Amino acid sequence: MKKLDFLKVSFMVRSDKKESGMSPVLMMLFLEGRRAYISTGLVAEFKNWDAKYGRFIGDPSKVNTKNEFLERLKMDVLRIYNEMKSKEDDITVDVLRQKLKGESESKAKSLIECCQIYNSSFEKLVGIEIGEITFGRYATFAARINDFISSKLKLKDILLADIKYSFGIEYEHYLKTELKLHQNTLVKYIQYLNRVLDYCVKYEWLEKNVLFGYKCPVKQSKREYLNQDELQRIMDKVINIDRLREVRDIFVFCCHTGYAYKDAAELTPDHIGTGINGRKWIYTSRQKTDNVSNVPLLDQAMEIIEKYRDHPICVSKNRLLPMKSNQKLNSYLKEIADICGISKPMTMHIARHTFATTVLLSNGVSMEATSKMLGHSSLKTTQIYGKILETRVGAEMEMLSAKLSKPTETEIKLNQAK
Repeated sequence: MKKLDFLKVSFMVRSDKKESGMSPVLMMLFLEGRRAYISTGLVAEFKNWDAKYGRFIGDPSKVNTKNEFLERLKMDVLRIYNEMKSKEDDITVDVLRQKLKGESESKAKSLIECCQIYNSSFEKLVGIEIGEITFGRYATFAARINDFISSKLKLKDILLADIKYSFGIEYEHYLKTELKLHQNTLVKYIQYLNRVLDYCVKYEWLEKNVLFGYKCPVKQSKREYLNQDELQRIMDKVINIDRLREVRDIFVFCCHTGYAYKDAAELTPDHIGTGINGRKWIYTSRQKTDNVSNVPLLDQAMEIIEKYRDHPICVSKNRLLPMKSNQKLNSYLKEIADICGISKPMTMHIARHTFATTVLLSNGVSMEATSKMLGHSSLKTTQIYGKILETRVGAEMEMLSAKLSKPTETEIKLNQAK
């Protein structure tokens, strides 16, 4: 057997793979001029890592256990190396890495375990990068994966290495047939599964995400909105019942600002400022995405703000509008739809669609400006409203075509004369 160089074992933080400020800690093996890297399953912040000595630094009560774990890993590697060396086995870093992975199979991570780790890491980002409602769905997503593994696969959990492409197919079928989820809701469950698997790849618990590129199409939902005639009918309607009149005004305000219920409910006088054009604006961010959603106040919206400036609810809660619960507003909007002769399903969210389609795009406001005011993350989301307009334009052009194809009075008289 040829003479071997001594095996060198060290630890490092991988700087090119960072997740929420944390980077994976790797064990590096160096032998005969070749290197191999093995995940330790630990993560660290750069400020809590000593690159020179390859150790965690900081509060001893927090880092001592981790450093002891790294030391045990190092001793295990050297033990295996010496055993192979004593047997005069052909030792390379690749062979050594395979041997180490084989011995650590019992410590391999499972899917449900990784869902819990993933959720825990994002729980710390609530209010920073993600909303409380969004994070609340993560527990539901993880629970459904757990239910599927338990009821369909008859397992307590499944190792990451045992996940095949068929797992995605069977899970989608389960969501459709057993839970009877709407297609677009189902897509979110599949997206969550994919994000967890991507997370596992980043931390090197999994070689690759076998569900990468898994196709689960979004079903285009119909977006109702009021046309100009319907909106004007609601605005002009004389309503003598106070509760319905207030709800009508709130709805009209949202039709001219595009705010969803939750965003409108949080508006205060402090959100109003003066823009560079001298017009009053509302400066705020959407609660759903935290994207900036600044909107210039049209006269219709400004009149409603002035109307309720001294309303008891607005004064006591420091709000722009006397908002009720979303459930009550939608219930009262059905009554308003009836007395205004509108058959469309009137909800607070239809006001947002009406703002985008009837108030903005129909009046020549650009797609980019519309997207900014709606606080959309992507222009693709706003383009959905453009498709609605295309349908409307197409229908109107058909009417125009039919009108133009009718013979004029002069043509009729000439034909009669013949």
